[in-house]
Amino acid sequence: MLRRLIRFQFCSLQDQIRKQQNSYSNITDKMISYVGRDLHKIPSHPLGIIKNRIETFFQNEAITEKQSKYPMKYKIIDNLSPIVSVKQNFDSLLVPPDHPSRKKSDTYYINENTLLRCHTSAHQVELIENNVDAFVVVGDVYRRDEIDATHYPVFHQVEIVRIFQQDQFSSKYLQHQIQESMDDLKETLERLTRHLFGDVQMRWVETTFPFTNPSMELEIYFQDKWLEVLGCGVIHQDLMKNCQRLTEVGWAAGLGLERLALLLFQIPDIRLFWSQDPRFLDQFRAGQINKFQPFSKYPSCYKDVSFYVDHKTWEENDLHSIIRDIGGDLIEKVECVDTFYNKKKDLTSKCYRIHYRSLERTLQNEEIDVLQFKIRDQIKGILKLELR
Repeated sequence: MLRRLIRFQFCSLQDQIRKQQNSYSNITDKMISYVGRDLHKIPSHPLGIIKNRIETFFQNEAITEKQSKYPMKYKIIDNLSPIVSVKQNFDSLLVPPDHPSRKKSDTYYINENTLLRCHTSAHQVELIENNVDAFVVVGDVYRRDEIDATHYPVFHQVEIVRIFQQDQFSSKYLQHQIQESMDDLKETLERLTRHLFGDVQMRWVETTFPFTNPSMELEIYFQDKWLEVLGCGVIHQDLMKNCQRLTEVGWAAGLGLERLALLLFQIPDIRLFWSQDPRFLDQFRAGQINKFQPFSKYPSCYKDVSFYVDHKTWEENDLHSIIRDIGGDLIEKVECVDTFYNKKKDLTSKCYRIHYRSLERTLQNEEIDVLQFKIRDQIKGILKLELR
């Protein structure tokens, strides 16, 4: 019965997308097939293991001295639909109208007003408006992106928010309250990081996000290099005012499950998270973090494709989307290997190298040629580009 219910929910989301799609949509059937897979809800999957560790921290170990005085239980939420409005995903978070993330080359639109969320922050405002003052939201998010071992068009994020009441601050002055919120944010997230990675060296780096001010990124020294693990900041006061929370101050943080799992399990390729191969899945147990043991690495091969683009309008993610839609998880990496300007045509020539490698078998040259010709046809037919 449970399997049938999960299957119904899975199909229901996909059906919702198809019913709402119009000519503005840039979501293919391939992308729709990912919606509702919910890898983060599988306890023995690497993403589920990391999710559960984070949830355990915020359920049992996240109480700071300030929160002990004014206890607040974090609400864990992992069942919100990835189908959201433009207002939820961008407008409510103060993302400017001309921000690059709004472009169709970066975001999967169902129609002009609806999309697949780019971040779990899309639910931040509605929860704050409903007076949920401490919460952890986990879910799948979608972005049109480059193709390599650490990028995938679907990944999973955790959004953490903590709002304080006026009587929980030692000062009535806003700047002091912002500083106290930032201190609590750093203390909480540093302990979360130690909970996941152990006693690692950490550093805070200033950055900019539309919906937090001030904003920071946390980096750790891990496997002999500095790596970013999360972004965070004090929630922008304009956002709080829009939520009718005029006197409160709080903080928000976001982190990616894939980024953490790639590091903690030492998994070399993000495509593996979607594998159904028992040699991958059987390596993991709920509640345990262990080093991934590579199984046979099958040989790779590459094919080049060259074409002319107008550099003023060219969007590389449009190419990546076509390649991924045709080649799926057989595409290991796409890289631009040559660029030159043709003065006579007033166009830029680009050559892209498409690396093919299966995680589960040896590919045959004939099947790769079929995929390559389909890619060339769509570059010409859909992107309207002149092949070289």
